Amino acid sequence: MKIAILAHNKFPIAEPYAGGLEMITHQLVQTLMERGHEVHLYALSGSDPQFDVTSLDIVQVANNELTESKIDELMYRNVLEIIESIDYDVVHNHSMHELPIIWGASSRHQFLTSFHTPVFDSIHTGLENIFGRDHSEKFSVVSKKLGETYAHLLPEKNVIYNGIDTAAWTYSNSAEEDKLCWIGRICKEKAPHLAIDYALKVNKRIVLAGPLSNSEYFKEYVEPRLELDGVEYIGHLKHKGLNKLIGSSEATLFTSVWDEPYGLVIAESLACGTPVVSFNVGAAPEILTKETGFLVELEDEAGFVNAIKSCKKLDRNDCRQRAIDFCDKVQMVDAYENLYETMISEKLKKVAV
Repeated sequence: MKIAILAHNKFPIAEPYAGGLEMITHQLVQTLMERGHEVHLYALSGSDPQFDVTSLDIVQVANNELTESKIDELMYRNVLEIIESIDYDVVHNHSMHELPIIWGASSRHQFLTSFHTPVFDSIHTGLENIFGRDHSEKFSVVSKKLGETYAHLLPEKNVIYNGIDTAAWTYSNSAEEDKLCWIGRICKEKAPHLAIDYALKVNKRIVLAGPLSNSEYFKEYVEPRLELDGVEYIGHLKHKGLNKLIGSSEATLFTSVWDEPYGLVIAESLACGTPVVSFNVGAAPEILTKETGFLVELEDEAGFVNAIKSCKKLDRNDCRQRAIDFCDKVQMVDAYENLYETMISEKLKKVAV
């Protein structure tokens, strides 16, 4: 198949990943290429040079007074016109902008839009624009929970879970004594300060890693806690460093206080054999099982602390097996390939008629 992958225009698709969306887009492009497909990636310059990349930011902005939203629109309009001029079997949109959604409803291509985030204003605008219109654009969401938030705008969508390269995560059958970890963007909605508090309650040390997303939150909630014994923040790590940190930990604390659409950190932790203690929000209950971690009601300190204490009872091999069975990129890419083939078949049937 000849496939166009349209990324968002916030960060390049390359390591160290700014977040889960960048990692998933990279995994999808790489695996599709390995399977023999011709894949063109439309993404920011600075994306992985091993890919055939057309830069979103090739747009020349002469007017310095243009707003950020207008520049975004120009970026997407430019590449969508390029995409429309090329014969693709499928166009797969991972942007978070309204224009590709609207464009996809009238594109001559088979067009798939995947949602990795809640219904942001721009996404809402795009979906409202095409609601009720006769079109062939398909949609997917990365969890059943996320699908619920789109129900009023998308009565029909496919659930295709995110996937990681479990083979790239080294399994560790043991951990350092009394060591915990927390991984993610340092921001209020992921609440790493709660992970610190809960770890100290059980007299365990905790190591945090991830990009600094909200400096005000970091200064107020995280930085003061770094002065405490047993608390360490080691910055934004690449894959190898994350693997070592997670694999050497007794448990990963997942303290997001909002409905995470998926939660790649959970999958990555399980791939290393490390159990997860998570709030019972978002897609966490779709990924975790009673053999691989604990779900605690939101901000239930006592429940979270008790769960941390119980992690040693879990079999790390069960965690690894869950990652392979449910969280591997093979399942994700298989599902997307099947959907692509269905879309192409539907188009051929229409042409035949």
